[in-house]
Amino acid sequence: MGNGVVSCFVGALSFGIAACLAKVAEKKKCRASPLVVSLFGWSSVLMLVRTLASGGGFQMPMRAMGAAVAFGICAAVAFFAFQTSIAIGKVAVAWLMMNLSAGVPAIVSIWVYDERLTVLKCVAYATALVALLCLFQGSNIEWQEAKQLGRSIKGSERLTWFLLMLIILLTNGMSAFGLKVIASLALPASIKFPYLTVWYGAGFACIAVPMLIKRIRVGWKELGWGAALAILSMAGQLAMAMALDLHVPGNIVFPVTIGGSVLVVVVAGRLFFGERLNRTSTAGVTLGFGAVILLSLS
Repeated sequence: MGNGVVSCFVGALSFGIAACLAKVAEKKKCRASPLVVSLFGWSSVLMLVRTLASGGGFQMPMRAMGAAVAFGICAAVAFFAFQTSIAIGKVAVAWLMMNLSAGVPAIVSIWVYDERLTVLKCVAYATALVALLCLFQGSNIEWQEAKQLGRSIKGSERLTWFLLMLIILLTNGMSAFGLKVIASLALPASIKFPYLTVWYGAGFACIAVPMLIKRIRVGWKELGWGAALAILSMAGQLAMAMALDLHVPGNIVFPVTIGGSVLVVVVAGRLFFGERLNRTSTAGVTLGFGAVILLSLS
């Protein structure tokens, strides 16, 4: 049990550091689309090696294959929106939005799998809604203050940021919904390796094809930072899986890992990136943190 809890904290640090490195990569002038292509490209290669090592091959039902493609695309779109948004807004807010998006597949599960709408879920959704309102209002206040200080922010940038937050909210949570589909099909546990290989590959293709059309190349910077992000992302996933294998209850694994990563990013945003939050945004982050924990528990 003790080693399992340690794995939870390792997962939280891995995901949190990954989000912080994404911000560092943005400051190093890494372009969003090449960085995401690098991340998903490295991840798909690593997962392919793991799949081949397992000896299970790529035998999957068409429904599982379709889920891998659809939700892998959701993941790539979500991370592209996240990476683009942190050039405009705060990384702590964007990362919180990435984790609040877990409420979307929970709602879909109620509709598709007839899951119960519990009191805890209702409280989580209500808290998340208030958090979102506070975050958006806090951003409006910050932009108004910046305007008064003579730092003009284009209306198009504000609209872009709002749209990116909406895209993150709708896509990132759904990117993991395929695992629910896999579980409902009662497939063997080994199927997760070929599933994730296709999942990462679909995300890679989703961003790579438009890049090829526009003749955008991946630079060495993006390759390096993308590799680091891929390693941290997979380390977080493996740490969560190890904690579950060590019989740590899911209602401990998910809140500690997800909530911990949010806390890491919020602290790093303040200490290393100089991201100050006004009172309204702070209230939104605090409520959002609570909503993430409640969503994980529900």
